Parts: sequence; C-alpha cells; structure tokens
Amino acid sequence: MIGLGVDSVMIIHGGGTYGDKEAALARLKDSIANRLPARVRARLVLENDEMCFSAEDLLPLCEELDIPLVFDYHHDWILPSSIPPKEIIARANAIFARRGIRPKQHLSSPRPGAVTVMEKRAHANRCETLPPDLPDDVDLMIEAKDKEQAVLHLYRIYQLQPVIHKSLRPPAEKETLATNGRKSPKKRKRKGTEDSDDEAGEEAAGADGDEVAAGDEDLSNPELADVQALAEHGMAEAQAVQEAVAVAVSAAAATPDQTPRKKRKTKTE
Repeated sequence: MIGLGVDSVMIIHGGGTYGDKEAALARLKDSIANRLPARVRARLVLENDEMCFSAEDLLPLCEELDIPLVFDYHHDWILPSSIPPKEIIARANAIFARRGIRPKQHLSSPRPGAVTVMEKRAHANRCETLPPDLPDDVDLMIEAKDKEQAVLHLYRIYQLQPVIHKSLRPPAEKETLATNGRKSPKKRKRKGTEDSDDEAGEEAAGADGDEVAAGDEDLSNPELADVQALAEHGMAEAQAVQEAVAVAVSAAAATPDQTPRKKRKTKTE
C-alpha cells in the first residue's frame, strides 16, 4: 500500500448472512484463507457490524486465521455479543500484538431519541464519553457527524491535547434524528448583494469571533495546519501528473505519423 507501514490496514465487515450465518462464515473463511493474495491478507482487518455479524461471531474466525478484529462499540450496542466487551477486546488485542499492529477500535454514539434499529444505526454529532480502560496505544476512530470537531470536543473534555479555543465550534442546540449533516452558516456572496464573504463570516462567528463556521477552522492549530499541508501537497502532485500527461498527449498529437504507408499498386493496361 504505497509504502505505508503495518499499521495501515483495510477494515471490512463480514458481509451478508443470506439466510445462513454459518454457511456465510464458512465462505468468508475460505475466501480469506485460500483466495486472497498474501499482500492483501496482510492488510485485512475485520470489524463487527450492527446487522449480521457480531464481534462474537467473527472472533473465532479471526483467532484461527490470525486476522485482527476491530471492535466497534456502537455496533456491539445494537447487535451485542454474549461475551463482555472487555473480554472480546482483550482477545482481539492479542491478535494485533501477534501481528505487530497497533490495536484499533471504533467509537460512535446513537442520535438522541433513536428507537428503531435504523434510527439507532445513525451516528450522533459527537461522542460525550470515551470507553473505560482504554489503553494508551490504541488507534480510536471517532465516527461522528461533526468530524474533527467531535475529536476536539473529546480532547477538551478529557484534556488529552491542548485545544485552541478559536478552533472550536459549538455543538448543535438541538440534535434530531435527521442525518443531513451540519451546514455552514456562512453566507455566500451573490450577484446584486453588497454583503461580502468576510462580512458574512463575521456575522456567523459572532461579535467575539469565538465561534467558527464549518470549514473555517483556525489553521493556527498545528494539527489542522498539517492536514491542510498534506492535502495541498497531494493536490500539487496530482496537478503535476495531469500536466505531464497533457504535455505528452500534446506532443504525441503534434508529431506527424511516421508509419510508412504501403504504396498502392496501379494496374496498367
């Protein structure tokens, strides 16, 4: 995977049961053990889902094939195992340790008021608590609608990292079951209007400037600045490749066809 270390993995669910969970697990086992190339299998990690395969369903297969298991707390809440999460995580982390891969877990919360399974599956804007007994060396993915703001929210609550106040955005006043995402309150400049983008941004931020609209986080935060730098670097590389291809295509189009053509034979009387 483009030179990435062993901690860079591909996480997938077990798939569907198709009316026979045991047969589906057998097919999954056969595919991993006998059909996957070694380089793909070396990156493969399974994750418990909320509809078909619980962590308890996948754990024996993972232990037998030495395939790591990512424990998803939200999915386990919807489709729980009979084994306590603490025991599942300990056994899953043992696989990660044998493989020399940093343990990974997924954390999300249901939206307030969720009743049906479909409603419970939707992620809340933010998580308010971290799992108990969380080890220091785990990669914990936060799955939340507020994206990096959800991470900064936990940083601030648990004092995990220093947070620049200007980088924070307040949570939604009322969180509903709708999952259309948070839209930026920043107004767009339209023809015939006098409000500029800067003025609209100041209006959205408020008089003290502490609230920052979505997508306008203060890049004086080193973490956000690093993300932007990586993105700009990737875009620059992609643009360079596109320009090189365009030059090559133009050069090929400008070069006359040098392929010798067969002379037509003319019939003489």
